[in-house]
Amino acid sequence: MKHSSAEPLKWEWRYRTPKGATGPSIRARGTFITDLDPDGDGAFEIQDIRGRRNRDRITGLYPAGTSIPGNSPYEGDNLVRSAKASKGEQLTTSGFQFALKDGSYSNVFFASFLSPQVYLDFHSVSPFPHGPIPPNSETAVVFKAWIVT
Repeated sequence: MKHSSAEPLKWEWRYRTPKGATGPSIRARGTFITDLDPDGDGAFEIQDIRGRRNRDRITGLYPAGTSIPGNSPYEGDNLVRSAKASKGEQLTTSGFQFALKDGSYSNVFFASFLSPQVYLDFHSVSPFPHGPIPPNSETAVVFKAWIVT
């Protein structure tokens, strides 16, 4: 399919807990709509998101420059890079964040500050305590996104 320069880019994405991992099992997938022009670091701004995290429907992108409940002061930036441009890290340490139909939130990001470096899903659940303490969780995941149009 040829891409019109007037249309935004459509991506497919998915992430899941690695096989054999302990902790919560996560399977998420969906689509992003991004702007057309990457920034100087090769990142595209995510403008819309659709999909599911486990069985919960994603209801929308949480605004960049803000923190999902329970995750302050960590603000998402809602940026994604193509695998070719990123040499592996498709998300920043701020990541993208979204709301779910069940009233919870997730922030998926690349933890370059850990050794080994890993993608993490910070999931916040009411009553939204601060940080990765129950009922919140922070789980290592395998993330991948690719442009489809």
